[in-house]
Amino acid sequence: MTPDELPEAARAFLDADVALLPAALDDAAGEALVALLVERGDAARLQRLGDGADKVLAKRARKALHVLRTRGVAAPKPEKREFRPHGPFAPAEELSLASMIDGRGERIVWLVRTADKGLDVFEAQLSDTRGILGFTTANAPRKDWRAHASRVVADQRMAVARVSERHARQLIEEGYRRTIAAGRVPPEEFARARLGMGHYEPEARHPALDAAPPYDVAEARARLATLHALPELRTWIPPDDSLPALDLEVGNILTSKLIVDPLQRKEQLAAAVEKVATAALTPEYRQLLGARLYETALLLAARGKLDEARLTTTAAALTLDERVAAADNPFVIRLFDKVVKAPADEA
Repeated sequence: MTPDELPEAARAFLDADVALLPAALDDAAGEALVALLVERGDAARLQRLGDGADKVLAKRARKALHVLRTRGVAAPKPEKREFRPHGPFAPAEELSLASMIDGRGERIVWLVRTADKGLDVFEAQLSDTRGILGFTTANAPRKDWRAHASRVVADQRMAVARVSERHARQLIEEGYRRTIAAGRVPPEEFARARLGMGHYEPEARHPALDAAPPYDVAEARARLATLHALPELRTWIPPDDSLPALDLEVGNILTSKLIVDPLQRKEQLAAAVEKVATAALTPEYRQLLGARLYETALLLAARGKLDEARLTTTAAALTLDERVAAADNPFVIRLFDKVVKAPADEA
């Protein structure tokens, strides 16, 4: 079969009028097209046929590519085909996101669910004391959201990581309950969107414990204070209601005319920090701080900082243990100590 005898679709592909074969060919036309491409040494077009949906034609084109390679023609090697399971055995793709928690205990969570068209995105601005501060919904094409999520996660300045849909759903539900407990009214958009967020199934335990198991406390205790140097925890400060007491204690020490020795002043400041931290570390604040630490550990692990994540879950376990006083918890002491500006050592 000569080129002029080929169907119009095959001629268009052969003569470079189109990049892809615009229509299916019968067996004779397919065989003739492949033979002509081999005669011309056109490996690029054979590769396109080999990647096409027509299985018979694709198989014939791949065999022709092999022939060209044996003749010394530079033909692209076939890509390695990876087996990707589908259905119930396919690995879950984590499309939901969560930001790190700032110094005020606030963050943003994006719950992402599959919709009839694209993805439904529920964005919640959450406070660990006041609940839901803001709430918006949107629908996005799956491709666009994947690209956006990849950019955000890759940007270290954004401090955002992937979380499971179930965990994102739980964070928003917990935010709603805190809103009610604080005597506040949830945003109107949240009330409209709540049913569309899917079933709420509480997690049996925090996923950070599986992602980043705590270290042995005896071995890690001395390193817990270093967590405050991490960008993810650097802005954390003590609760607002404890700051006036700390300010008063520090002020009395710095203005005292009885304390003139720098070492004695440091000891007095350390004692003041311990006193205020002990008073502030109530059972309620332990729970709040422990939850914040677990959340941070989960995101640190998702961002590849496993050692820091395990230190963070260790700090959470120590903080939640009511048998451990504030003075015996380096993480808690450093939380209060870092807001104290000690005077410079005298020469």
